[in-house]
Amino acid sequence: MARVKMTKTKKDSIYSYKQGATKKYAYRYKYYDQNGVRREKSKQGFDSIEKAERALIDIKASILDGNTSYVENDKLTVRQLNEIYTEASVTNWKPTTERIHTYIMENYVLVTIGQKKIKNVSNMTIQKELMDPLIKRGFKEGTLISVYRRLNAIFTFAVKNEMLDRKRFSAPNLKGASESMKRNALSVRDVTRILEIARTKYKITHYTALSLLFLTGMRAGELRALMWESDIDFENNIIHIRRTKDRFGPRTPKTKNSYRTFPMSENIRSLLLAYKEWYDQTMASYQHRNPIGYVFVTYAGEPLGERYLKRIIDLICEREKIPHFTPHYLRHTFVTIQLSNNIPISTVAALIGDTPETIYKVYAHSFEKDEIQASNLMDQIVVLNSFEK
Repeated sequence: MARVKMTKTKKDSIYSYKQGATKKYAYRYKYYDQNGVRREKSKQGFDSIEKAERALIDIKASILDGNTSYVENDKLTVRQLNEIYTEASVTNWKPTTERIHTYIMENYVLVTIGQKKIKNVSNMTIQKELMDPLIKRGFKEGTLISVYRRLNAIFTFAVKNEMLDRKRFSAPNLKGASESMKRNALSVRDVTRILEIARTKYKITHYTALSLLFLTGMRAGELRALMWESDIDFENNIIHIRRTKDRFGPRTPKTKNSYRTFPMSENIRSLLLAYKEWYDQTMASYQHRNPIGYVFVTYAGEPLGERYLKRIIDLICEREKIPHFTPHYLRHTFVTIQLSNNIPISTVAALIGDTPETIYKVYAHSFEKDEIQASNLMDQIVVLNSFEK
């Protein structure tokens, strides 16, 4: 392809050239980067000399402000920015964070605006090209917020590292999106009914797991990761929560706050002792299927999978005509009950693994009176009967 012949104009660093019968303009500007290396920035395709000059003024201003990184990354695309961001961040991410970021970016963001230059991504781009198509596909508001947060993270990174002078977009309009399912607290009456149904109609693993989620407020992944030898201390009436478990196996908890110890109430202790009796009988034949010694296993002696509890809950809801809920509803219910009974917020946070201050206090010292009271409170609210064999 023949090189375009440029003609100097009266404006410094501004040139004109012919594109067919049309006269076009360009700028070519030489500068030194932060390392003292001589560089040139150029751009063609302007319809008027004034437009070329205005664009050049922006470039000169950025260089004078020391933002040479922005100038040098002028052609960076969203996909390229995401690669740089991921490489810089992945060592500090939890495995789940990496998987979520990769999934959202690859499936929603990069397939639509991945080839766009980051300097051209505006409110119109985000709304019309990314969000509106997802809204038409029926995506819920919560999912769209997650998509926006991932995109916003890489652009914040770009501004912080002077690859971009500023973001040119703000939060999108999600009024047309489906409302996300709310994680409501269940009533004590509902919980009592659910646990009684699980006790009398389902298996001991189902009953014990759902009861423990309700009585402790722990996350489902934390429950699946519990091990008899290291985490269940009947001598001191303590449950240690040290890890979580998903489809990829065990890993460190969600946050540093999640490391905690939970005092067993009488209900919890009786629940686990009865379950342990069944577990020992089952593992006499199936020990090879659970060599690590996870607490919760199926009737075939295998550790619970990531979706096991959800499938059981869905089955109970469908068969028993109970409004749909998830394992997280039980955590939310635990917190609501505690706060409505005037248990201090710091105590509740310590029990469910919330703030660093309370986590470190509980993890390093013996239980405070309030924490034992908070655990025992659940025994006063719900009476659990022995599993019906």
